[in-house]
Amino acid sequence: MKNNKKRNADLLFVCLFLLSITACTTKKIVSKKPVDATTSVSVNAATETTKPQIASLNYQWISYRVDLSLIDVKSKKETVSGSAFFVNRKDSIIYVAVSKFGIEGMRAVITPDTVKYLNHLNSTCYVGDYSLLKKMLGINVNFYFLQAVLLGEDMPGFSSECLFSVSGDTNLYSFPSRENKEMKLLVSQELKTNAAHKIIENNLTELSTQTFLGIRYGNFTALDTQSFFQQAEWLIPSENILLTMGIKDIKLNVPGPTSIRIPAKYKLIELK
Repeated sequence: MKNNKKRNADLLFVCLFLLSITACTTKKIVSKKPVDATTSVSVNAATETTKPQIASLNYQWISYRVDLSLIDVKSKKETVSGSAFFVNRKDSIIYVAVSKFGIEGMRAVITPDTVKYLNHLNSTCYVGDYSLLKKMLGINVNFYFLQAVLLGEDMPGFSSECLFSVSGDTNLYSFPSRENKEMKLLVSQELKTNAAHKIIENNLTELSTQTFLGIRYGNFTALDTQSFFQQAEWLIPSENILLTMGIKDIKLNVPGPTSIRIPAKYKLIELK
């Protein structure tokens, strides 16, 4: 039982840390209705070749707080709950702290070339390149990939030609094979956007390992002259877990904390 709780706690951090990219080794994308109940795109809709038109956030700093829970799909019971605080300085730094009952359990500070991670639950730490995140997720990621997912945006550096179709207020961009040469990452991807061109669903499969990553965004709110999601949910089929998140206290262009101090007694995580 203790091992299961520890595994769920670690999984909770990984999901939250990447704004809950879900990772599993399955070839089937689980079909689930987006959280804002957007009309699904018909497979028979007319298609054309185009480049995705996706709204991006205009900011230098953004921060928000998150209420989250892991729910067992079979029993429909909550297994782990917690909260988190996220800060992002554009193209520079990502800060995430995960807590429960006001006590911090984990913290990470990420820059384009370095990952620093503290796990207060087992007194371990990591300082190094992106190898830790690659091991956690099963695919290559970089700073700009993470930043885009955390903000509900398209990942930069990937080829842009895709098939486009539309149904009602929903736009569908399909990439049978999409490559980021710098990351050495080849994926198939499906992006759905709303009428304001904000991503409401992002599903991708890494083609060499068939690792599936997916996320849904909803309940958009006004943020100055822009909009930002307040709700998201992710299904993790390999663990039979649903992660739900509520976003609140969103602040734009207000600098936040970005520091991390590693206690001398913490044991360094060694990757094998």
